[in-house]
Amino acid sequence: MFTNTNCEPSLPKAIHLKRESASLAQQSKHIDTTTLINNTSSSTINSPTLRLSSSVSSTIMTAKKNNNAMTAKAHETNITIKQRVPVKSIRIERDYSKADGITRFSTEYPAELEGKISVQEFAHTINEINKYMDYADRISWRIVLENIMEILTIYISPIFISTHYQRAVRQLLLFIESENSNIYYPQSLSISDPVKAAFLFIEINYYD
Repeated sequence: MFTNTNCEPSLPKAIHLKRESASLAQQSKHIDTTTLINNTSSSTINSPTLRLSSSVSSTIMTAKKNNNAMTAKAHETNITIKQRVPVKSIRIERDYSKADGITRFSTEYPAELEGKISVQEFAHTINEINKYMDYADRISWRIVLENIMEILTIYISPIFISTHYQRAVRQLLLFIESENSNIYYPQSLSISDPVKAAFLFIEINYYD
């Protein structure tokens, strides 16, 4: 008798393969879902830190921009005033009440400065200038020797060695520049170099 042989795979094996495929698919979905949850929780935890970091960075950048803008504005104001032509000049005359040989300036407040510089600020400026001039005009043995050296060298020595008077005048000019930058320039005013007027008067220039 003939033997009937069937080469097709049996049904239980096919069902077993389908079950294995379904199991692998479920495991893959489970892994993907777990990874997504972990990534979401990580981003949720890190987001406040990122927001705080970006906020601090933006605050620092804003502060730097404001400081740079203020510095540039002050620098521009100083340059602009130095290059502009004053509308008028207010003269602070010499004070000869003590003696002619003493360089002092009047502390009487000019009416033209009302609304610009206070009486106290003006008095402080002039009093400090008078102090510098008192220091420059003082007499001591060292100053006498410097004067003798000037005469013996036909006034060549001050070119190589600065005298007491020259040093005092340099300090005075530094003070005037400081007063201009801090008080007078912001009010569209400026104190001129008194050396140019031979210390006969002090000019306060007025700008629009």
